[in-house]
Amino acid sequence: MKVLFYTIAGIFLFTSCQKDVNEPIPTVSTKVKTYTEEISNSSGVDNKETYNVSYDDRDRLSSIVSTSNPGDKFVYHYNADNSFTLEIYGSNSLVLHEIVYLTSFSLVDSTLQYDDTMDSSTEKYLYNSAKQLITLKEYDYSKATGSVLQNVHQFTYDNNGNVTQEKDLHTTTTYEYYPDLVNPGTLGELYFYQSKNLPKKTTITEPGFPSFTSTYTYTFDSYKRLTSARTVGSDGVIVVQSYTY
Repeated sequence: MKVLFYTIAGIFLFTSCQKDVNEPIPTVSTKVKTYTEEISNSSGVDNKETYNVSYDDRDRLSSIVSTSNPGDKFVYHYNADNSFTLEIYGSNSLVLHEIVYLTSFSLVDSTLQYDDTMDSSTEKYLYNSAKQLITLKEYDYSKATGSVLQNVHQFTYDNNGNVTQEKDLHTTTTYEYYPDLVNPGTLGELYFYQSKNLPKKTTITEPGFPSFTSTYTYTFDSYKRLTSARTVGSDGVIVVQSYTY
């Protein structure tokens, strides 16, 4: 099970009007306050949810809580041993618990998780010398059998550090990017490698099935902060992700 978020980078942008040298320089935060996701199709809006986003005293993501049902939430705990935990709740009941172990250069090394049915799984992340993720191995896990390999993802990059292809045992995903839109990491996964540019189109192919494409468009505010990302799937489903700061 892949979760929607892992962390939001806490970055501050500084601007100056250059009116008075003694005038305080206004500070503009890029920390997201609310996140909204709206899913629609040809019949109209199918689902819309808004979350309040909170941070700890080190500007690390601490929680993402539904505004309509506060029992639906993502809660993060950071440990001193280069790891953190994520717990996902539905109506205040634990749905998933995951612990994420980090490498010495603060990228994910491995994970261990279990869900509310007590199914357990692990992941192992392998990087090249440029600290780019090249292999992700996924395992089912139990005390009786240990780790059993279920899937392997291989990643290919262009010269700009963007993932151009992700291939696993079942599907191949290709990526196209906007060359002039830098990935701001607005709800980016701080401890996961991120492509340098924002995606323009993805195509998923699987033997025996039609290709599935997604196209992406974005809007920004006057401070160049991402305010919305719109994804249109070839199945007609539209997902709009919106952010306030």
